[in-house]
Amino acid sequence: MRLPFRLDDSRLVRALPFVLGVAAFAIAARNLIGSYDDLGIYLDIARELWHGTEDLYRLRPHGTAWAYPPCAALPFAALLAIAGDAGARWLWCLGLGVATALLAIDLRTAMRAVGGLSPWRWLAFGALFQRFVAQNLTHGQLSLWVGVCVLRGVVRLQQGRDVRAGLWLGAAAALKLTPVAFVLALPFMGRPRAALAQLAAVLAAVLLLPWPLLGTARHCVLLQQFDRAVLAPVAGAGTFTVVTDHHAGPSVSGTLDYLLQPLAADDRGHTVNVLDLDTHTLSVVKAAWLAAILAVLIAWGLRAWRLPPARRLAEQSAAVMLAIAFTSPLTRVYHLAGALLPGALFCRGPRGRRDVLWWAAAAALLLSMTLRQRNLLGETLWRALDLGGLLHFALVAVAVWLCAACRSTPAAAEEAT
Repeated sequence: MRLPFRLDDSRLVRALPFVLGVAAFAIAARNLIGSYDDLGIYLDIARELWHGTEDLYRLRPHGTAWAYPPCAALPFAALLAIAGDAGARWLWCLGLGVATALLAIDLRTAMRAVGGLSPWRWLAFGALFQRFVAQNLTHGQLSLWVGVCVLRGVVRLQQGRDVRAGLWLGAAAALKLTPVAFVLALPFMGRPRAALAQLAAVLAAVLLLPWPLLGTARHCVLLQQFDRAVLAPVAGAGTFTVVTDHHAGPSVSGTLDYLLQPLAADDRGHTVNVLDLDTHTLSVVKAAWLAAILAVLIAWGLRAWRLPPARRLAEQSAAVMLAIAFTSPLTRVYHLAGALLPGALFCRGPRGRRDVLWWAAAAALLLSMTLRQRNLLGETLWRALDLGGLLHFALVAVAVWLCAACRSTPAAAEEAT
């Protein structure tokens, strides 16, 4: 079949972010207007921000809660003040469309350093990783804008604009704490100025920005709630109250907790664990598995030092993105909007006909996301692919493949970038 246009037509390429943004707006509006979802939680938080007396971080309907710094609620408070509840929903849907368009623009820009992707490889990327974005649209998730800020920061790093890069990464960490990992990674990537700019930005956003708006007393109360619910558990000084006790996901904890310890049956009587380990043994297994994953990611970052600066920063930033996904206390598919760059790098493959690892990882990604449809697979398999850790092991395979594939390219390919 002959297409009426070429996939690499420059007009199509220029129009694609706009088309994707409009489609994202339509998907978001269809799912979020008139429903509750995560956007309903955000708007409730915004209403409680100024004068609420309850714990901002308490569990909400469906076992979910606010798990972000208090300053992240300010944009939703502004939307409510400008447009009211109904208008805020429409504006947020529009914002998700804009975020999708920006991701498309910045992802293509970041990939230029590695020679870009052909149109067919971009289609493969969409097939494998579209749910990283789509679930943000159906849930109204803030994570899509976190992903935008992270990717914008990486592009600015590639352009040598370290302060601007740090500001974008700081904005990401102010919206969701986990991108603060870049503060630790950037000095080892040869970008200490970006690390300082990010640290300054996130401290200013979290500690100073809400102060004149909320007043000293309210601001201090919210910071104390945030520390008790989020920061203290990360430091090992408490238990998480902002999430349910167990949640399957692609992080190390989200996978091994479900597979290697006894869990109570859910409301349908389903359990998924394959071994019943005691708490100490489980912690040892999790630590060993996480150490192995981090060793792969560190090796990947070290191998990237042989590459030209823009490509090196793309590879090393992608390693940090995956490290965040694996180590976060709670990782769900929509949080992986901040890991689109390693997905695009993966879609350069396979490296020859016998690249079994690439094909295995791609098949696992398809089954754990795009093809994981209840009507297609049936209830039992649909649930097993969600809770059985397939996405986690697929992302580990992606990390191993990217580490092995990180090597210098022929001079002609470098000149083409």
